[in-house]
Amino acid sequence: MEKARSGDFETALHAWESSSGASTKEEARRRAKAYTFLLRRIAEGYPASADELALELGITSRDASEVFRGLQASGMEFDEDGHLTGAALTARKTPHRISFTGKELFAWCALDALFIPGLLDEVAEVRSPCAASGDEIRLRVGPRGVETFEPSGAVISVVLPGLGCSPGETGPASPT
Repeated sequence: MEKARSGDFETALHAWESSSGASTKEEARRRAKAYTFLLRRIAEGYPASADELALELGITSRDASEVFRGLQASGMEFDEDGHLTGAALTARKTPHRISFTGKELFAWCALDALFIPGLLDEVAEVRSPCAASGDEIRLRVGPRGVETFEPSGAVISVVLPGLGCSPGETGPASPT
């Protein structure tokens, strides 16, 4: 698996930032902090509430509830009490297994399993089927990227936001 050239990474990062809906870098940082907090709660095995998000970010409960409404509208997983239970990382079984310190969770898609360890500053073991062959691909992913992988010929391709990735092909219903 080749590492992306710096320019390729910068292009991907800029495309993601542009598609995130954040109007400023400060807004993008606040969204990243919120998302990281929510992912950590899911990784720890707990649903996240709007009130917890409000405390974490120092915002009003009303603003946090508005964030949760937006997350719900975008297809995130919620329980019957309105708590967030899945956002790229979930306890709901998918083909993409991701294990942190022996706890097995699941990613919505193969790409999610690659960025979650970095956001959480954790090392994870990932098992995911190859979309073409169905063969299992095994990776060890840390905060700085992929550390090891099998089989040796494994590759990943990424569709950049705005370049042909439709909403029905991403999120919890993603086929990949």
